[in-house]
Amino acid sequence: MAYKYCSMCGASLKKVQNGNLACVKCDFVNYRNPRPTATALVLYKNKLLLTKRAKAPFKGWWDLPGGFIDRGERSEDATIREIKEETGLNIKIKDILGIYPDEYIYGSDSFHTLCIIYIATSKSGSLKALDDVCESNWFAKKDIPKKIAFKSNQLAIKEFLKIWK
Repeated sequence: MAYKYCSMCGASLKKVQNGNLACVKCDFVNYRNPRPTATALVLYKNKLLLTKRAKAPFKGWWDLPGGFIDRGERSEDATIREIKEETGLNIKIKDILGIYPDEYIYGSDSFHTLCIIYIATSKSGSLKALDDVCESNWFAKKDIPKKIAFKSNQLAIKEFLKIWK
């Protein structure tokens, strides 16, 4: 959705620096800052968890499980919550792999994201496909699919493969 009107006074918005939108009347600025996401590379018996997306964007592509961080939620808690919601797994976060910028393109709208990606483990290999996931699977290092959703996940997996033993 393209924002056209100020949420404070209803006047028109104009594009300003960095894609932000400024009100022509009251000087309110709608900052189009990145939205934070939380994701994990989950391992079980030396296999990596990937989920297949059931919805756009990237419907049908393999993905790292995760999602958007709720207001006031810690990124670690969001990661644990999202993976439980999507796969039924209880995970333990071991380390942070990194923080990656990306873009979430949905139809004619897009916004930037900041993806916090952890390394985690699971004590169970029993998977479900829940929420916005249509399939969940464990992959050996040599079997990781090429068709991975989101540039941030592609880069994270590429970097993780360098340290994965």
